[in-house]
Amino acid sequence: MSSEEIDTDNSENSRSDSNSKEEFSDNELDSQVWNEIDSESDGEFQEDYGIVDEVNPPSQDNTIYPIDCYRHFITDEMISLMVHETNRYAQQHLQAQELTQRSKTLQWKPITHEEMLKFLGIIIEMGLIQMPNVDYYWRKSKLYGSEVIQNTMSRDKFELILKFYHFSNNEEQHEDDDKLFKLKPLLDLLQLRFMSVYVPGSIISIDETMVPWKGRLLFK
Repeated sequence: MSSEEIDTDNSENSRSDSNSKEEFSDNELDSQVWNEIDSESDGEFQEDYGIVDEVNPPSQDNTIYPIDCYRHFITDEMISLMVHETNRYAQQHLQAQELTQRSKTLQWKPITHEEMLKFLGIIIEMGLIQMPNVDYYWRKSKLYGSEVIQNTMSRDKFELILKFYHFSNNEEQHEDDDKLFKLKPLLDLLQLRFMSVYVPGSIISIDETMVPWKGRLLFK
């Protein structure tokens, strides 16, 4: 067999393979053609949906500020939960631990509703203006430091609240497989609040997370 005949056979085989691939691709496309399906519902969606509890502007000029939207979801009941459980956990810790006289933990005093709001405000501020570590926000320097945070709360007070920050009672029994038991009281309140503010319609698109997470997540 000559080299020309071999080349001819190879070219025919390649064309045959190409045609089969094209046919396979066409079949795939045919299978992806959209076909309407019958709805399994008894009728059209007739429930009221959308925002059912709008943010009411507290100011006379009807201006809605970010804090108004924040407090629309983070209610006084949630703040009271944080205050109560944080104070409870601090008391449990003080009773269970043997502390030296030089321990900063002995400076703990039960926090108030207003102090918890200040603490949360500092957390948000730290998220907006990031520094190498927490201590930098209380530095007296031109490069680092935050006058807003320094004038809001002392560093020792902030660190103590952060140490005892809690949403549930550690001494209560819980199911062993409940990985979110420490957050559950707050999550329950948040869920009820979200449901009371917004009612979804009949068509819902659930997208993946917008923030990448590469750590371990036990409750997936």
